Amino acid sequence: NEMWKKVENAVEHARTKGVTEALVLTKEAALVVSTKNKLVITALDRQSAEEQIFTNINGTILIER
Repeated sequence: NEMWKKVENAVEHARTKGVTEALVLTKEAALVVSTKNKLVITALDRQSAEEQIFTNINGTILIER
């Protein structure tokens, strides 16, 4: 899927910049990703994410379609 490829590339770029835990925002979802392990820790649809507070992240990635 093209979107997941964008997420993967952005997460790898964030890792090279020293980000270890990233909030990835797409039009459909909010993901907390461990860049070290390349693992999605939390996944929420955008509507559910609007009501959440994200902690223990040190970077944010915005991805548009």
